[in-house]
Amino acid sequence: MKIIYTVLKKELKDTLRDKRTLISAIVLPALIIPLLMFGVTRLQMSLMNKEENKQLKIALIGIPEIIKKQFEDDNFNLYYNFNLETGKEAISNDSLDAVLEFHPDFLLNINQMKSGNLNLYYKSTNLLLYNRISGKIDILRSQVLNDRTKQLKISTEAFTPIIISKVDIASPKEQIGKMVGGFLPYIFIIFCFMGCMYPAIDLITGEKEKGTMETLLTVPASRFKILIGKMAAISLVGLSAALMTIFGMVIGLKFLPDIPKDFLDSISEILSIKFIIMLFAMLLPLSVFFSGLLSAIVIRTQSFKEAQSIVTPLTFVIIIPAAIALIPGVELNWQTVWIPILNIALATKEIIAGTIVTGQYITIVSSLILLALVAAYVSFKQFSKESMVLK
Repeated sequence: MKIIYTVLKKELKDTLRDKRTLISAIVLPALIIPLLMFGVTRLQMSLMNKEENKQLKIALIGIPEIIKKQFEDDNFNLYYNFNLETGKEAISNDSLDAVLEFHPDFLLNINQMKSGNLNLYYKSTNLLLYNRISGKIDILRSQVLNDRTKQLKISTEAFTPIIISKVDIASPKEQIGKMVGGFLPYIFIIFCFMGCMYPAIDLITGEKEKGTMETLLTVPASRFKILIGKMAAISLVGLSAALMTIFGMVIGLKFLPDIPKDFLDSISEILSIKFIIMLFAMLLPLSVFFSGLLSAIVIRTQSFKEAQSIVTPLTFVIIIPAAIALIPGVELNWQTVWIPILNIALATKEIIAGTIVTGQYITIVSSLILLALVAAYVSFKQFSKESMVLK
């Protein structure tokens, strides 16, 4: 055990001296998430405010005189000298935002208590445009409906025979778990893998490339203990990267503007000792699995560049199952509980929501431990071959 600890201490010292590893495993996860959250939120708010306050240029074709005043608003710049073809062309070259075409029998149908038809031509890429115009049309619709109820001498309730009152009994924890629970593991799984990737390349392929691997193998220690020491160092860096990602996300939420206090209180409640322990119990074998998998791959390469070119595409393989957890309807059950990485993402959602099934959680942790052991065994078999270890 003392030998493994000595190798671990030596490898951690070498790893932390490497700026690339330090930045990718510690600095980047801690900073990039809050910066991304803050930047995206600010950008979204800026774009939304810009779209809401923008004066829309709208061409009205065939609009009845009696309802023209409905669209007279400081937020709209109205044009009446377009036909449909020139209007659509103007939308295409961005000189118009929309064309509202009223059918010739629009007013007649309205007066005869039929449906009045109109067409709205616009670009769906124009944010909020449909909502702003349909808001005006909804006001017109309400006025027509009110006039009809008066003419027919009936109550407006006759047009709403059924009213559904939605009562959400899901706790704030459950709501947050389903809302952001899938996104959180997507992020920390990727950074955990990236945190393991650079140390694995540096501590194994890097030593082969520099010629220091032969020197290390001359020390009075078995290859198994040397490999375990290296894997422990790689796993710790990957685990640190994952934890720093979560820490960065929490900090980002704390400082984001316009976050409701009850939402922040729910986040604080979720980040309990129980949640941290349950998450750590999954992340630890995951990082060991990544460490063993990457060690088995990079030990076959002869240079840092070659190892990087082989391992980098593997990131996309890791991303896919994590991304599947974001798809609505994909839930943790006794089928998905066996799928690596996907089971962690789904379990995290359930843990945050407080709805995790104990048996499924134990199965996930057990399967991750088994995967970690298999990865370590495969890596050891590779490390035992002279042709693999020596350049």
